[in-house]
Amino acid sequence: MQLSDPCVRNILIYLKEALQNKPSVSFNDVMAAPVCRKYSVSEIGKALELLRKNGLVKASSRFGCSELLEFTATAVTEKGRQFLTGS
Repeated sequence: MQLSDPCVRNILIYLKEALQNKPSVSFNDVMAAPVCRKYSVSEIGKALELLRKNGLVKASSRFGCSELLEFTATAVTEKGRQFLTGS
């Protein structure tokens, strides 16, 4: 999975919008989002970790058996906002 994948972009857009209304967004929140329902749990997990590792979101995460178990995003970074605007 790469940053250019539609799944990654859609999740980042969702995080940006959701974090305007609440202080944090969990893995479960993302999985329940209408825009994300078409993606598998594995795809969502990989996209969230890609966003965190590349500095597009501020988040904490926890893994088990090579799978994302917990994820809590608290902000979309300036780098994340620039990625969405294409700058």
